[in-house]
Amino acid sequence: MPNISTNTTLLPQFLQELLLLQNPKRAVIEKKYHKSNREHWGVSVPDCTKLARQFGKKLSEQHLITLANDLWQTGIFDAMTAASKILALPKIKASTQLWQMVCSYLKDVDGWALEDHLARTGWKCIAADEQLLDQVEQWTKHANFWMRRAALIFTLPYAKPGQNPERMLGWACQYASDPEWFIQKAIGWWLRDLGNHNPKRVIEFLNQHWPRLKPIARKESTRKLEQKWLDKLINRAVLE
Repeated sequence: MPNISTNTTLLPQFLQELLLLQNPKRAVIEKKYHKSNREHWGVSVPDCTKLARQFGKKLSEQHLITLANDLWQTGIFDAMTAASKILALPKIKASTQLWQMVCSYLKDVDGWALEDHLARTGWKCIAADEQLLDQVEQWTKHANFWMRRAALIFTLPYAKPGQNPERMLGWACQYASDPEWFIQKAIGWWLRDLGNHNPKRVIEFLNQHWPRLKPIARKESTRKLEQKWLDKLINRAVLE
């Protein structure tokens, strides 16, 4: 574990430790894969998570929040990933400050990976204050498709057992004709998670909106459904 100081050198310390984990070959591959214009160091997500936890054991909640913010502001993909992992640590509790940070960071999101990493902190905040769903619903009308996607990704826990999925299914209904691939993939992801325990509701949704959904949404939403449920699809023309 790194020898962590709690003074103003936190950011250089963390970046130094992160840089030791770099993988130039991975960096080239990931930069191309994510179609990213950011600087990439090729640090794996597990390594980012491990380093975030190491710092989390030694630092106070406020020091961690400050460090995460400084890391995000670097604009370096790996540092931003690490920032997300820090904010998701159990030591950092849901708060108005934390939610506002996440919302401000969403404005910088230019790919699915950073958005997915931020979502875990979003889940924490929404679980603590469901009134935040009113704000999330506003994202469904946003001009930026990453913000529209975030509305579904940040509410994935509502696809789990014991939750009411209807509000989010209403958003998915609005998205059914959206031509953006990442939006369609998010619809499929949401329905796939819901189908793990409520396949009947997924089939109802698909039978209503199948003609408007793109192939990727159809594929993802039906990928784990048992054949007996697939047989209930009215329009089964090509399960791509």
